[in-house]
Amino acid sequence: MPSQERRRLLRTSAAALAAVGATGCLGGGSRSSRDGTTDDSATDENATERRTTGGEATTGEPTTDDRTPDDAESFALPESSVRSVADARVGVANPVARSTVAYDSIMGSSGVLASEGTQFVVAAVQSDDGSGADAAGPPAYDAFELVAGGERFPAVEIEQRTTGAFTTSLAGRGEIKYDDPYANSGGESRVGWVAFEVASPLSADSPAIRCRYAGASAVWDLPGETATALGRRAPDFELRSFDATVAGGDGVELSLTAENVSGIAGEFLAAVYWPTTIADDDESHIVRESVGPNGRVEWSKTVDAEYAASSDGTVTASVEGCVSGTATVSLSATTTER
Repeated sequence: MPSQERRRLLRTSAAALAAVGATGCLGGGSRSSRDGTTDDSATDENATERRTTGGEATTGEPTTDDRTPDDAESFALPESSVRSVADARVGVANPVARSTVAYDSIMGSSGVLASEGTQFVVAAVQSDDGSGADAAGPPAYDAFELVAGGERFPAVEIEQRTTGAFTTSLAGRGEIKYDDPYANSGGESRVGWVAFEVASPLSADSPAIRCRYAGASAVWDLPGETATALGRRAPDFELRSFDATVAGGDGVELSLTAENVSGIAGEFLAAVYWPTTIADDDESHIVRESVGPNGRVEWSKTVDAEYAASSDGTVTASVEGCVSGTATVSLSATTTER
């Protein structure tokens, strides 16, 4: 993971490249679609729908009834997801709830974000204050919160827990963190993301995302499938082995075996990192697999060791996500630690 100074330099460089229109070659392994979602290998949640009469929890400006065709066309998100909040138009769509989430970075590794005992809710966001829909705000990032069962969960900052200059897509949502200082670099209209971290599992009636801005507020109910996922216990995986072995030539084989010890079917998601001396962060490989109760995950890949980062003839690979561990390899031997 980069130092704070390196992250600052990466962000400055990435912003400069974006300003000259080079953003198309900066992203991670997946590209966002027009509505701010990518194929995250799990079924995308349905777009959030407007609350029906009697369930609307919006104050101040009207919600969707005063939208003009031009307003709707400026948003990449579904028309039904756009609300008025004071003098801004805000769209929140495609929320997903997962215990581990994959992300892409500009000028850095893709990776996996996980935290024991919690889960993440991530949604795509755009807003328009009269200059066109984008991810720049206002409202600010911290104007959003998740409300569930009388509890409030503020939008969470995740940049200090990820790699690269800054996170682009998170859980397949958006192209950049909503309200990021570089959200409008290059003059492009992007879809952002907002993230919340809550207890896992979390069972609550009518969970929703709320935005408060300039004395007004709007609410987006979570779709039924997402609300159900919040209350579902996540599977528990244990790392059985993680090895790095010289494979001949300039190759090193990385392999891992993990076991689902919870008796609950679910997704295994982890990132395997191989350190390199190339300008970006460590080379990363996302391992994602649906696993049945008490099932196993077996994965291996041969990586190029020509540019491996090493100061003493050894290189340490790592895995982070549903499991964590390291494996150290030298020219003639391999050691593993957990």
